[in-house]
Amino acid sequence: MLKPVMLSFAIMLGSLANLAIAEDAKPAEAAAPADAKFDPGVPAPKVADNYYDGAEKVVVHVSMDGDEKKYMGILGNVSNYIKALDATGKKTEAIIVMNGDGVNLLRQAKEVEMNADAKLPGKITELKEKGVKFDVCYNTLAGRKIKFEELYDAKPEDVIPSGVAEVGRLESQGYRLLKP
Repeated sequence: MLKPVMLSFAIMLGSLANLAIAEDAKPAEAAAPADAKFDPGVPAPKVADNYYDGAEKVVVHVSMDGDEKKYMGILGNVSNYIKALDATGKKTEAIIVMNGDGVNLLRQAKEVEMNADAKLPGKITELKEKGVKFDVCYNTLAGRKIKFEELYDAKPEDVIPSGVAEVGRLESQGYRLLKP
């Protein structure tokens, strides 16, 4: 008589264990939505209004090749820079200078602009709406035989003679260089 009771008990424990495993395998119902703000566990630092004095003008020099993820990271840095200064009431003058392989930022955006899941074109447009300029090196276009129409949302006034010379010129005018 003891054997049937032990057998029933073992079957019941096995069923409970399987139920627990099945429950663990289910996705969490109460998980935070993807757009919920993440709490890193430390309060955001407070800064004085003059904290970013002298940092209002920035040039971001992009000369390396990358994929959409890498370029989104660079553009995300520019967004964060603008946001940080905006929080203190400062307006940013940001210019992204692309030469060499960096021109591929706009080429890739052009290639994927019709893809529904492409983020790069939208981020470029968003930054342009915030006043960010995107300068393209003429030497790179001519030297690499890149047609102007291969670039996303570029205008003739965005073309500069030399990317590296433009970075130097902007630095002499008080722009701070960021090199991602």
